[in-house]
Amino acid sequence: MKKPEVKRPSDEVLAKIHSFSDKKGTIAVIEPESEEWFSGKTLLEALKKAKNKYPDKIFYSIRIGSPYAHEHKGGIF
Repeated sequence: MKKPEVKRPSDEVLAKIHSFSDKKGTIAVIEPESEEWFSGKTLLEALKKAKNKYPDKIFYSIRIGSPYAHEHKGGIF
């Protein structure tokens, strides 16, 4: 099974989304071709909004105000 390629949004789009300080800490799901984005308190909430409008698209997700969407604090033993 071939893994689909996820297009990274432009730096301008990412900077614009990160500038919304009132949404800091929430998740943004971006449809890279249209550059439209959807926010939610959780990835699932934001993704549901995005999939409602773009059911067959692949999305790029970020946490607003953070360099990553998720953090792993654990390990494999």
